[in-house]
Amino acid sequence: MNTRGITLRELMELSVLGKAKVISGQQGLDRVVRFVDIMEVPDLKGWISEGVMLLTTAYSIRHDPSLLTELIYTLDNLGAAALAIKPARFLKEIPPGAIEASNACGLPIVEIPPEIPYTDITQPVMELLLGRQAMLLRRAEEVYRTLTTMVLENSGIQAVTDNVADFLKAPVALVDTERKTIVSSPADFDWSQREAPLNWNIHVDRRTVARLLVDKEQLDDMEEVGIEQARLVFALELMRRKVAEDTEFRLRGNFIDELLTPPLPSRHEVERRARQLGMNPEHKWEVAVIEGETAPSEETVNRLLEREAKRRGVTPHVEYRSSRAVLFLPTQEGRKFTPGGDAQEPWEKTLEGWLKDKSEGLSSYRSGIGTSEYLWDIHTSYNEARKALSISRRLGQGTGGVTRYEEMEVYHLLEGLGGPGFERLFERKLGKLLQYDQEHDSNMMLTFYHYLECRGSLIETANSLYIHRNSVKYRLERIRDITGFDLNDPREQFVCHLCLIYYYLQEK
Repeated sequence: MNTRGITLRELMELSVLGKAKVISGQQGLDRVVRFVDIMEVPDLKGWISEGVMLLTTAYSIRHDPSLLTELIYTLDNLGAAALAIKPARFLKEIPPGAIEASNACGLPIVEIPPEIPYTDITQPVMELLLGRQAMLLRRAEEVYRTLTTMVLENSGIQAVTDNVADFLKAPVALVDTERKTIVSSPADFDWSQREAPLNWNIHVDRRTVARLLVDKEQLDDMEEVGIEQARLVFALELMRRKVAEDTEFRLRGNFIDELLTPPLPSRHEVERRARQLGMNPEHKWEVAVIEGETAPSEETVNRLLEREAKRRGVTPHVEYRSSRAVLFLPTQEGRKFTPGGDAQEPWEKTLEGWLKDKSEGLSSYRSGIGTSEYLWDIHTSYNEARKALSISRRLGQGTGGVTRYEEMEVYHLLEGLGGPGFERLFERKLGKLLQYDQEHDSNMMLTFYHYLECRGSLIETANSLYIHRNSVKYRLERIRDITGFDLNDPREQFVCHLCLIYYYLQEK
């Protein structure tokens, strides 16, 4: 049943129209009449409303009846429901061209006997329309009251979805922005087989957070009102979820701050509070720090981390401090990555994918990651991640990569072995090369360091320095001339590599 209007077919059953007849456009009898109006001028654009049944005596076009044909097409384009004419007084008969136009576009022409006053038509039609509008409002209020009561009583989003599905007599689902199902009714309904269900956006804090899907070809007016009420209630449910998640996130942040700042809580206290906040204390955790010249996009990092968390079935956490994002990444024990298998890959590989994907906007950032620790020792992983970043930055390693502390641990130990002994060794081995760089404003030291880091590969050295391979060969020849080294001697390579690392760590 249509609740915002009545079809022309229903209208013709009114007793006042018992003597009226539809003379053309019968295929449009199911057009919905929402208003009744009277035509006084032939210019209709700007004041005709969709669903109107226009009453006329054709007085305004009496001198040119051919205008009636154009009038039919205009009404159809504007979404009118029908044209009712009293032709007897001014037209005598309906022009054949108007009847052809009516049949062509499906806009019915209703011939009204001259003795029927317009008020006898408009009054019963408007009473019927207003009655149905009142019923629509009552039903909308019932739907809204039912759904809001379920929200206030905390019935749960599944119960709300079941109620909406029952009201619409169709499957209903709420999906997130990545089309993953939040809730569905029926719960086992296969939405992957539905290519184009009816859908509406759900907004929270002026952002689209979900879409409401309905497996139905179209809705009637009552159902459309129900959908609008349902969207509001779903938004309230999702907002409540968001408030709860934000509160939990803040509490997790406070908890992690305590884990990173002495005096540290006891292991028993850590386990108890972690379970309360949904952080599994049985998992091991790695801390990763992402940094750049500016702070990384919180929206991007949050989105990537949320997607990966769902895939892994874990609850990570992220904090933003100055120009850094600090990620606390849990790993389920016993699920190691194996190529081609279905287990999890290391977080390091996931982070590398984020930083190398230029479309995500993180390619100008670098990341350091600590070793796996339990929550009560997570401060160790955090400090290691920062040290890994610091060392990689001082050694001139570029952006767009991830540095594990385990790779830099020996450099960190080397950093603490400074003193006159290492300085004398550096001066003896590389003093001349440093002096040459200073006098000629060249990059021989840096070239030598990258050459050793790249295990003697000319191509990799050239790529890391963004220079041509021949330029690397030339510089290596100059290094041989200046230092007198055999660059292929493993012992010389080892000693020089240590000296270069020591120099760059101390210099920066």
